[in-house]
Amino acid sequence: MRIGIVGGGASGAYLAIRLKELNPSFNVTVFERNDRLLKKISVTGNGRCNYANLGETKGKYNNDEFANRILDNLPRKDLIDNFERYGIHPTKIDNLVYPVSLSAQTVMMMLEKRLEQLGVIIRLNEDVLDYKKDHKQYTLITNKQTHAFDVLVFASGGKAYPQLGTNGAIIELMRQHGYLIEEPSPSLSPIKVKENTKKISGQRVKCSVSLINNNKLFYEEDGEVLFKDDGLSGIVILNMSTKINSLKDKNNVKVVLDLAKGYNNIKKEEYEQYVHPKIAAYLIEHNLDIHQISFSFKAFYDYNIAEVSHGGISVNEVNNNLESKKEKDLYFVGELLDVDGMCGGYNLMFAFASAETVAKAIK
Repeated sequence: MRIGIVGGGASGAYLAIRLKELNPSFNVTVFERNDRLLKKISVTGNGRCNYANLGETKGKYNNDEFANRILDNLPRKDLIDNFERYGIHPTKIDNLVYPVSLSAQTVMMMLEKRLEQLGVIIRLNEDVLDYKKDHKQYTLITNKQTHAFDVLVFASGGKAYPQLGTNGAIIELMRQHGYLIEEPSPSLSPIKVKENTKKISGQRVKCSVSLINNNKLFYEEDGEVLFKDDGLSGIVILNMSTKINSLKDKNNVKVVLDLAKGYNNIKKEEYEQYVHPKIAAYLIEHNLDIHQISFSFKAFYDYNIAEVSHGGISVNEVNNNLESKKEKDLYFVGELLDVDGMCGGYNLMFAFASAETVAKAIK
């Protein structure tokens, strides 16, 4: 059987490996528009590649029920054991699983090595432009030539990090082929706010963060916030961005910070005892309560800063095996689908689990 995989990122590379491990006779080809596979892996986990999370997965994704059903197809122990076989030895920091080298380069190199061992065909610098189906065969059209396959799998990612090759072109291609697209937007992204934060840009503070939608508490989390010239960042804010993306109405969304949780009856002249003097001065200047600093959501930062993108192929377009309901023997995996998770390895886990799902479905 001839299988073409469009996209050589996390889901595409892992899928190719698992297909060949489960079916050594398969002819598997990966198409990658970059000059190297797995480029986006290099920046995950701040370059350390947090590839799994041993904690709770429910409530961590948009389309959460769908995502968790796919995750069940690849238990975390199996993922860690598979990576161990490839030479990616695990180390754990709290619930987060990293390569023992704490380097994403190790993950890239070991997966590339396994692809080579298995004889997967890799076609770099080849951009997929379109496809068509004649009888039971797919013709894949690239910027270089055409290729015939029995099965096609699209694993091209979303729109985040376009500098690493994920420009969203395949999303638009699938729109042209009649697929329902949930409109993409940056996710795991810093947020721009309407208030002026330039005077405290660069300051970091550990605090409690609440997301308020139409004057009602929608989500809350404790963590570190980084103030930027025109907005907020930090892991807790990136997680807030995934929750903001799930809201249909973003016109009345506020992010509220408590900079001194657990401390009561703090007078303004005492603020500098609890926060950096620059932040204390900012609070006093703007007559802000240290326990309730409200920022109005304005926009997400650009795709070249966001870690993932929200939206993509609607999950209603695929069956439980991630096969297209419109076209037999055509599948979607990874971030191309309308599934994005919070920080902590959740997006990579979905990428690998979706790939495992398809690898076991193709016979």
